[in-house]
Amino acid sequence: MARAAQAEETSLADRLTPLLHEGTPRIRLDEMVARIDGDEGLGPILFVLTLPVMLPLPPGVSMVMALPILVVAPQIATGRRKLWLPDWLARRTVKHADLVKLLKRVLPPLRRVERVVRPRAEFLTGHIGGALVGVACSLIGLILVLPLPFANLLPSWSLGAFSIGLTRRDGVFVILGYGLLAAALGVIALALFGVDLGVNQLRALF
Repeated sequence: MARAAQAEETSLADRLTPLLHEGTPRIRLDEMVARIDGDEGLGPILFVLTLPVMLPLPPGVSMVMALPILVVAPQIATGRRKLWLPDWLARRTVKHADLVKLLKRVLPPLRRVERVVRPRAEFLTGHIGGALVGVACSLIGLILVLPLPFANLLPSWSLGAFSIGLTRRDGVFVILGYGLLAAALGVIALALFGVDLGVNQLRALF
């Protein structure tokens, strides 16, 4: 019973649901953070900042959306429990209508995923494990700001897995995050190899 209560208390879906009912046309980033902040560290905040880049986006848009991740991820790596946001980022706003559309797409699968989440392999989400996750998320943030066409999907899923793992102390989701990151790096490496091969063939022809 205690474990069930704890899982309900730390549910990401439950934290995100009130954002559907904001009464303003735009919501500031620091206001969103204040509504989902809790005692689980920066995992829930990382998940919220990952939401926009989970959609297929052109390079220019994904680069802008990934900037907050580059602020949060290093703080996870250093073990901070409360988020610091620079003023220019805290004042950024999101259209509430766009946020509602995104949440309505994300919340149903998130609720299904959270049914199987539970504390396990917690050494992967502890002090050292959490720091390593922060380093991995910083790397993902760097990948997302690179001008790579439509290369945000796998890295953003990796961020989602990491954030769920950190929030709910589930090392299995942390492992999943590392796996998705490795897959993303493999896809990017193959894409770069293909581009290099194509350029060399064009040079040979001309």
